[in-house]
Amino acid sequence: MKNNLIYEFMAEIDIPLPFDKNFISLIPEQRAVINNLMNERIVTSYAVSVEEGKLWVTIVAESVESVTEILMGFPIIGFVEFKIYKLAFHNNAGTLSAQFSLN
Repeated sequence: MKNNLIYEFMAEIDIPLPFDKNFISLIPEQRAVINNLMNERIVTSYAVSVEEGKLWVTIVAESVESVTEILMGFPIIGFVEFKIYKLAFHNNAGTLSAQFSLN
């Protein structure tokens, strides 16, 4: 029986510092992949700290294996290491709807 439950996961990704030319050359393609996944609402947030060499991405999926499969599609995957965490919840101010007053 297939699991139809959807969860949100946080992937914490260690990016190489300093960036080499090969890694830098993949950044435009990486951004395009992320933009596609965000448009599909698979990726719900994406943040990078160059100072810390970290990238955080939240992904909506059925399982850790599904998240891993998505991460394997990242152009930069050959340069990084990652950990995946299943979230209890993830609030994001950018996705909150405006509250309307009937007055």
